[in-house]
Amino acid sequence: MKVLKFGGTSVGSAQRMKEVAKLITDGEQKIVVLSAMSGTTNTLVEISDYLYKKNPEGANEIINKLEAKYKQHIDELFATQEYKQKGLEVVKSHFDYIRSYTKDLFTLFEEKVVLAQG
Repeated sequence: MKVLKFGGTSVGSAQRMKEVAKLITDGEQKIVVLSAMSGTTNTLVEISDYLYKKNPEGANEIINKLEAKYKQHIDELFATQEYKQKGLEVVKSHFDYIRSYTKDLFTLFEEKVVLAQG
């Protein structure tokens, strides 16, 4: 069995994601490992830094920018409104979860949870 691993740059744009999709849907059985989209992990670290510094406004600004990036990719990836809506719902739930950490105490445990979202 093949194991295919794609780094962040490989899934960093809608076009690249479509290319990866073609590679992994060839009918052969395989295990696929995907990294976070290019820039996501660094942005999650930046969000964590803002939260450690007790700056939830700064964290929310970065969260909003990252969410907008994901929404743009959804718009470019999916052809039908139905699938775009499903994608937006998934993304919204993840970003709502990340935003929940801007409201309370932020420790090493919460940082690990936020970084795991990538």
